[in-house]
Formats: sequence, C-alpha cells, structure tokens
Amino acid sequence: MSAAGVETFGSVVATSLAMKEVLQLVSRLADARSPVLFEGESGTGKDLLVHSLHYGGVRRDGPLIKIHCPSIPADLLESELFGHEKGAFTDARQAKAGKIEMAAGGTLYFDQIHDLGPGLQAKLLRVVEERRFERLGGTRTLEVDVRFVSSSTLDLRGAVLAGTFRDDLYYRLAVVGIRLPPLRERTDDIPLLVEHFVAKHGASRGRAQMAIAPAVYSAFNLYPWPGNIRELENVIERALVLDSDDVIGLDDLPDRLRAREQRLGRVHMELPDDGLSLEDVERDLLQAALVKHDWNQTKAATYLNITRSALLYRMSKFGLERPQPIME
Repeated sequence: MSAAGVETFGSVVATSLAMKEVLQLVSRLADARSPVLFEGESGTGKDLLVHSLHYGGVRRDGPLIKIHCPSIPADLLESELFGHEKGAFTDARQAKAGKIEMAAGGTLYFDQIHDLGPGLQAKLLRVVEERRFERLGGTRTLEVDVRFVSSSTLDLRGAVLAGTFRDDLYYRLAVVGIRLPPLRERTDDIPLLVEHFVAKHGASRGRAQMAIAPAVYSAFNLYPWPGNIRELENVIERALVLDSDDVIGLDDLPDRLRAREQRLGRVHMELPDDGLSLEDVERDLLQAALVKHDWNQTKAATYLNITRSALLYRMSKFGLERPQPIME
C-alpha cells in the first residue's frame, strides 16, 4: 500500500526507492508458495519482512515457525527439524514432532541458513523438493504443506562458490532472492524510522513527541550504520533516556556519531560548478582507501568504517580489482 510517497507492507514502511521496491516485491509474493531467500547485513529488517510476508498472505492463519540455525547445537538440530520416534536415541522417551511438522499449513523460516551443516543441507533438500520426510528413527514417510523462507547475513551465492553451501539447495531456497539494502543506502528512510522509534520508546516515558535537531539528521546521514536499523533504534532509545529537554541534539548522540561528523569536517573537497557524480566520488574514495592499505580488504573496510562484505559489494559494483604486476 502506498500513500504520500510512503510504501507500507505489514509492519514495514519505507520512502526510499530501494526499500519501496523490496516491499512491492514482498507483497506480490505473499500469496505464493515459492521459497524466498532474504539476504542482507545484520539489523536490516529481515525478520520483520518474514513476518510481513507470512501474515500478509494466504498462510496467515497457519503457524510461522522459526529456526535460528546458529543457536541450536549441530547434534540437536536434526531432531529439532525432523522430530523423532520413541527410542530413536537414548533420551527419546516419547515421539516428538519436529519443526517441519509444526509448520504444516504455514511457513518454516530458517534464520541464518548459512550455518546449516552439510549433512542437514542434503536432508533438507529432499524436503524442499518433495515436501516429504521421515522422523529420526522412523520408517513412515510424512508429507507436509509448508512454505520455506530463509535469511542470511552472508552472500549465500558466495558460500556456494566457496563450497560451503550446496548449490542445488541454494537454487531451491532462492527461487526468489531478495537483497535488503543497508541503512546507509536508504538514508531517505531515516526520518521515518526515527519518528517510529521516538513514538515506540518515548510513549512509556511521556516523550513520544520529542523534536529532533537538524544537526542530528545531518550526523545520521553521514554515519555508515554498521548495525543498520537495529543500531538506529538503540541510538534513539539511548537519546530518550539521556536527554534533559524536549529536543534530541548532537550532545545526546554516542561519541561514534559525533566523532565521525568532526572527522568529515576535516575532509576538504573541491566542488566543481558544473556538478559531479556521487558514484564517481564513492568509487575514487573506495579505491584510495584500498591503495592506502595496499589492497588489504579488511584494513580498508575498517578504515572506511564499513563491513568487509559491504566493501566487497562495492568493489564488485565498481569493478575494482588490485592491479596485476607487469611481468617483464
């Protein structure tokens, strides 16, 4: 749904073009059965979009079952996923349904799917392809109607190329792949998000109508937000707690935001009268940081205060590669 330049789907709202396109795509997928893979940095809102996808579609009355792959020990994950029959192993005193069965008629969500081990990847492939499986220790084949949704903070295609994730499972899970842009690529959404977080965290403190100084938005737009929306929410909640008047100002922000603005104040650029290309400036700055650190990607990313994955994305975007030495 769109209104006055704002795109809304479920509990997610956006004004930036990049995020509007994501919401429009997710809304079109709500009633489909096809598997969906969300990729993006931590804190970009993957969980919220999964909820919006499920509750905004025909499966809204069915269960939404989440499996956070890194939090379940590898030796327990198979039983959690497939369930088990009585006596399947030492502590299996009674039969137990797994997450796949529990998600019947609804959505099964694999959070951080890249953490799934090779053995389970092979077993999951069959379920995704055939919607059939057996409990541990069981011989009866069960059929299940479930939609598979996954998320990853890693580039899963890169994991396939590195040999740590099965290519056949990747193509089954990523029938529709959606990349969530980091907050630094959707700064148009910052005022909308700030308003939401002020209302959310200010209501219980009687501060839901707090004003934001213009300098704060300037600092927000300059900051790279490595923690994305989650970090922005933390910054707003902190400011509401510490602020002593009715306006959130620069003094209410963490040092890392104010220090960046001060550092950028020391960067001098000549702005030509006939304009310039922001992408060219970004490319030149990226290349300068790589050259400064002898093309060490980790050091260059730290220098630019972005993640290494964000650096690699930008290097690919601009076609930046370390020059090869000339062989005599």
